[in-house]
Amino acid sequence: MGELVGIDPRGAHELIRRMEAVKAFVGRTRPGLDAAIAEAGQDWAGRQGTTALHRTWAFLDESQRDLKWRIDTVEQLVPVRERGLLTAAFPFDAEPEARRAAEQTAAALRTALATPDPTGQALDQVLSPAAAQVADPAYAAALLGALGPELFVRALRLLTEAGAGTPGAPQDASGAHSTAGSGAGLLARAFASGERTGRLGDEWQAVAETAPPAVLGALVSLAPQSGTFLNQAALTLLGRPDPPHDVHALVTAFAANPLAFQQFLAEHPRESATLLAVGDPALQEALDAALTPGVGAEGLRERAWANVRGSAGG
Repeated sequence: MGELVGIDPRGAHELIRRMEAVKAFVGRTRPGLDAAIAEAGQDWAGRQGTTALHRTWAFLDESQRDLKWRIDTVEQLVPVRERGLLTAAFPFDAEPEARRAAEQTAAALRTALATPDPTGQALDQVLSPAAAQVADPAYAAALLGALGPELFVRALRLLTEAGAGTPGAPQDASGAHSTAGSGAGLLARAFASGERTGRLGDEWQAVAETAPPAVLGALVSLAPQSGTFLNQAALTLLGRPDPPHDVHALVTAFAANPLAFQQFLAEHPRESATLLAVGDPALQEALDAALTPGVGAEGLRERAWANVRGSAGG
């Protein structure tokens, strides 16, 4: 376990911006000073060149990365966003430590997946020690980066199938088997942590477009994904020639993210009509949250309303 950290994200972001301004000034100053020293040659009065400027720039750059890691981590660990000071017990003391631990977990997962007949239960055993670590964005991004999208999707599919097929597995309010606390839930939270903080590479954008429906359902139901990912996953699920009949996980995720649902309803009328036609019991709650006056941008909300009315034939 790492240290107890207290940080004001707004103030920390302002400090990062100021450090970036100093880095830019140092970066502009250094080439001219280097050229002047080289031109002066033996006549240069100082004993050293621009070593101090190099060190200053490196110190600021390293401090920015560490501060950004601390902001991202504390915002992931504190579920309710509040202005002012946020405090949390960090899983790791520093970002490099988080990355090393993630690489060890990824290596163990790859070994388990390389067996002739890997099981979800075996993957669960590998991931269970990471329950308190996946909220660290550096750990999450390093874990997923070491796995790669293909192995990640394969592991999540095996874990989801194992959770759904386990007799006596815990159930959520809808009566469906819940795997939020299992390896599937850990991988879903790791994806959310890494993706939401912009730490995943471009190759991960394809997950929302190509992953099997069961994997997309697990991702959106087991962790609060970003609105960007949620909307792309919805387009993939609802734009298929044979859209899934069970969209409860998607509707529930939209109910928890009304701004994303409002945008989806406004910008994708055809897929919205497909979703509305299913008649999921949680749909009304999601619609109320997205279309309530004062939620989101007025113009976007009006377009969403118009598309909902159009889907209803009114």
